[in-house]
Amino acid sequence: MIRLFLFILLVFTSSGTTYAEDYNPNEPALYQASTLRGSIGLRYWYSQTHSDMDTGSYDWNSADGVTSHTAELVGTLEDLTTNTFARGYVGLGRNSGGSGDFLGYPSSELDQTTLAYVVIDGGWQFAQFAGNSVRLKSFVGYHYLHDSIQAIDNSAVLEQTRQWHALRLGISAEGDIGQRVGWSVDVAGVPWSHNRVGTWESNWTHGVEADAMLNVDLAKNWQLGVGGRYWWLQSNFDRRYLRNGEKVVFEQNYQRYGLLLESKYQF
Repeated sequence: MIRLFLFILLVFTSSGTTYAEDYNPNEPALYQASTLRGSIGLRYWYSQTHSDMDTGSYDWNSADGVTSHTAELVGTLEDLTTNTFARGYVGLGRNSGGSGDFLGYPSSELDQTTLAYVVIDGGWQFAQFAGNSVRLKSFVGYHYLHDSIQAIDNSAVLEQTRQWHALRLGISAEGDIGQRVGWSVDVAGVPWSHNRVGTWESNWTHGVEADAMLNVDLAKNWQLGVGGRYWWLQSNFDRRYLRNGEKVVFEQNYQRYGLLLESKYQF
């Protein structure tokens, strides 16, 4: 019996020694957690638009109270090692309702038209505060926007096709409120954009674009959010009167603003 006990004790002691020799905390780990994180989601944007193009004394056309319903696909990818990120969203929707003036004459209710846009940003987190609960980022991006207006008045089709290719330069601020609530604010200046209205091309465009969101964690990787968005773009078009060659500058002001609803999955 004593011999059996000594034999079992020897086996456990030898096993413990072997485990101790095999384990070395200074050896490199075989696996490392990923430094990439991101999200993918869907948004609904309920917005209205106001736009006009005039010379100050002559109103070429305008549209007001146009309601739009847009679906968006949005995604973000961050690298925690380099503090860099890329993000983007694409939207497709319909314009309906509203009123407009064409060539100085009021038109009937505007017809439905397509609203489409793409935004792509890339940037870097340059500061953090309060134990990383507040973060500041800078970014540069690209914005494509297609938004047209159309009306049928006395059997005549009155239409204006508008397209923008815009450069975005901006700052983002985001943070956490407690364990389950997050917020974000993006403000981008548009120092340059190519704007095409029908066959006209702009000589100069600038503007401001801003988003704000408040998100709540419903589950470990699922968030719901609510927020708002505002776009303002101003373009100048240099033209000349056919009858005398006199130069005239048309100024276009475009505004779109509305409510955002979001559902996204984080990974």
